Amino acid sequence: MKTFLDYTQDLDSTKTWFDSVTRWLLSYYISWKNLITNNFFENRLFVTKEDIEKKIKELDKKLFEIKKLKKEIINSNLPEIEKNFVFNNLNSIGLKFIMFKYSIYLEAEKWGFEIDDAKRIIYLKRVNKIQDIVYWPEISSDEWEKQRVLDEMYKKFLKWKSKLTETEQQSYLSFLQELWYSNFDFPNSWNRIQKEKKSTKNNNNSKLDLSKIFLTKQKIIHIFELLLDLYWLKQFKVSLESYTSFSVQKIENELESENWKYTHKLVIPKLKVEKTSLKKILELFDHEVWVHAIRWNNTFLTIKVIWDRYVNIEEWFATLSQKLFDENIDKVKVIPNIWHISSLVAEKYNWESCQKFFELYFKLTKPKDTSKDEIILLAKNRVIRIKKFVSLKEPWANRKDTSYTRWQTQVVDYLQSVIDVDRQKFLKDFYFSKLSFEDIWLVEEFRKSLWIDETELKYPLWIGKILYKKLLWEKVTLSWLQEEDFRFQVIEKFSIWVKRKIVRILQEIRWKKK
Repeated sequence: MKTFLDYTQDLDSTKTWFDSVTRWLLSYYISWKNLITNNFFENRLFVTKEDIEKKIKELDKKLFEIKKLKKEIINSNLPEIEKNFVFNNLNSIGLKFIMFKYSIYLEAEKWGFEIDDAKRIIYLKRVNKIQDIVYWPEISSDEWEKQRVLDEMYKKFLKWKSKLTETEQQSYLSFLQELWYSNFDFPNSWNRIQKEKKSTKNNNNSKLDLSKIFLTKQKIIHIFELLLDLYWLKQFKVSLESYTSFSVQKIENELESENWKYTHKLVIPKLKVEKTSLKKILELFDHEVWVHAIRWNNTFLTIKVIWDRYVNIEEWFATLSQKLFDENIDKVKVIPNIWHISSLVAEKYNWESCQKFFELYFKLTKPKDTSKDEIILLAKNRVIRIKKFVSLKEPWANRKDTSYTRWQTQVVDYLQSVIDVDRQKFLKDFYFSKLSFEDIWLVEEFRKSLWIDETELKYPLWIGKILYKKLLWEKVTLSWLQEEDFRFQVIEKFSIWVKRKIVRILQEIRWKKK
């Protein structure tokens, strides 16, 4: 099988610079990912003018290198398909570094560095302009989206308002009215919520509630090991670690990889694992393995490397796969999540008002036994994240996390409007490699250029849904699954050994130690 690297190195005058392209792109990707997750001035007690200038020089150097690399690509003999691919990623990463450069002073201000109001607004407007391109415009600028977010906030209030005192209830409703930037339409919102309740009423009469079933830590680890074995993902291992969520991660050191026997790990959160219901575990099959792990595997067989922007499309499809666990694509509704709520609030308020709102919000939505200190800490962490790269003193938001659900909305709309043939094509293009939404249109050209034998690529089995039906003692056939869920239409058949391994996982879930 010919890889992207092999194909490129066969071309005239490319071998001298392609290694540089790969090295720089990956280093840029890692650099901006680190800036997203960490701070510009990590472990500093205070920030000086010299610190800021040093950081700006670092970013200017990267931007200059990107510009130089783009010039080399223009003068190379690469086919247009590969030029477009590399250009897309260079432009995307470059935009992020420009955004980081504009936000340097805003971040320094959080460490006590003083900037005047006029300059702060200038930097904020520049950052926001880049966010409009990279992460979509503000939620408050779209009346329809804003109304959906407010409806969701009001729905949560109606469901759990008994957790708040009367004074706190009034404060929460006052926030909603102010967020509408006029009088929030409570009667119409109430009518929309009641109508939605009727249209989404659960007709499942099953006596088995998987959300109330919990497995032991050892059993969950073993089930995920069986799942990796089911798909012959031998380069992956299950790892119990002190993380707060399940994830798929690349292994970076030789010791952890066991002399490079493993390249990736499926992380099980040590403190959270036994608090995770069986329903959530089955959904995570679809999220972590059938999306993240399978795309990693196929990327290694196709273009070999992972570029920028793939996360947007990958995360929304991973969360969509969880929705499809017990839902049909034609009935899926993308509901505004905590990031939409956070963004809308941060677009309206500075950090002090945001802190007050999120303390009310988490008291409303978290379990009753959550302590006041925990609520305050949750609110503080939420404000820090949603105000990253913008100002604590001004009403602006970091909209990175809202982009995932916004892409999901776009693609759900697409999948609900096309026929099954188009849905199957979308799935095969999606699983071709860890490409971004903007790069998926290049897949057809990659197929022609790279001579890839796609019989070697893996497509998910989505056994979460199969196991769920089997746990209800329902009869499940491939033809029924294909009619029920468009994703199964890319599967031609289940082999005997696949069926046996699915039964083995089912037995492990059902088996109870006496």
